[in-house]
Amino acid sequence: MVYFEHTPDYGAYLLMLFLYYVGAIAIMLYGAYINRKFLMKKRFVWVDMKPGVVPFLKKFLPWLLIGLMIWSFATFKLTDYYLSSYSFTFSGTHLTGGGVVDDLAGNTKYTFDVNGLKRFGVPEFGLLKGYKLEASEKEGLFIKTVDQTVIIQGYPFLPVVKLYIYDMKGNRVVGVHTAYMYFPRSPSDRLRQIFDFPFALFYWSEGGGPGA
Repeated sequence: MVYFEHTPDYGAYLLMLFLYYVGAIAIMLYGAYINRKFLMKKRFVWVDMKPGVVPFLKKFLPWLLIGLMIWSFATFKLTDYYLSSYSFTFSGTHLTGGGVVDDLAGNTKYTFDVNGLKRFGVPEFGLLKGYKLEASEKEGLFIKTVDQTVIIQGYPFLPVVKLYIYDMKGNRVVGVHTAYMYFPRSPSDRLRQIFDFPFALFYWSEGGGPGA
């Protein structure tokens, strides 16, 4: 069951997919291309530059950092899109674990086992967000369910998201294990592998338009 009020705008979803698979890499390649002259061995008298690897890296570094930051953000947002859409409720995005825990503790829709989360460990820093993952979907002849509390941790400059998956017994946290979302894996396929649950945000309806 998708929580339709939590699904992203279709255009935003496509943009993040583009940045994840193509856009961020294209930015870095473009930065390398326009600064390729700094790798030339011959120095042209009419150009004020000293060729070499170090000058190239100095010019290329801003492009690299911008591309990596966009890449890491796209990975985080795609993970967030899927988990939010299958979550009964979730926290805001924070840079500290304390901010996420405070959000979950004050949640009006669901009573999170905050003490259990703290006991098993909450990530301290990063791009962080917490979820109450709770859904069921029919896949073939089977009904698959997912029921965990999850906190994700994005890494600056890396297309990687770490998932802290808290196992639940009723409303109590009874354990935790971790998994990773990472490029070039498809976000939906990777989450399906992690949770053994069919994550899908959009499909093509009979009329040819996107549905959720």
